[in-house]
Amino acid sequence: MELKELTTRTLKLFNSKNTKELINKLPSYWNDEQAKQKFCDLVCDLSVDWLQKIFQYYEADRKDKKQDYTPTTLAKLMANIALRDNENSITDMCAGSGALTIQCWNLKHNIHAECLEFDENVMPILIFNLAVRNIDASVYQMDVLQNEVKHSWKVVPGNKFGEVVANDND
Repeated sequence: MELKELTTRTLKLFNSKNTKELINKLPSYWNDEQAKQKFCDLVCDLSVDWLQKIFQYYEADRKDKKQDYTPTTLAKLMANIALRDNENSITDMCAGSGALTIQCWNLKHNIHAECLEFDENVMPILIFNLAVRNIDASVYQMDVLQNEVKHSWKVVPGNKFGEVVANDND
């Protein structure tokens, strides 16, 4: 699907006027089974990080934060390295929308991911990506250099989709 069509259909699905509003509204859909199913029906292939495409083109802060996202080929290579010894867990530092975690999930669905990300703007996308793929995950919005956690969540696997639970210790 071409980016413009993907964006238009995604905005409509999440009742958003623009990509900023989409990001702000996504947390209200984290545990909405119907919305997650509609998203799956829209994109058909969860091996692709569709929301990354939207965020990278419309919302990435390349100037101040130097944000750019991991190319799929690099994420696939890193996933193969990370899971080569039959590992079942991955730590995805600077997780962004979850490119590395999604590629690990493509190789092995029963992984546990620890996702660390600084930018609050991409967190709603990261968490939705994990929940829609039913990935068991611990997610931290944090400064990894200072080891300071601002917020954290767990994505608890369900029958089809993960449930997002905020950590009360933040």
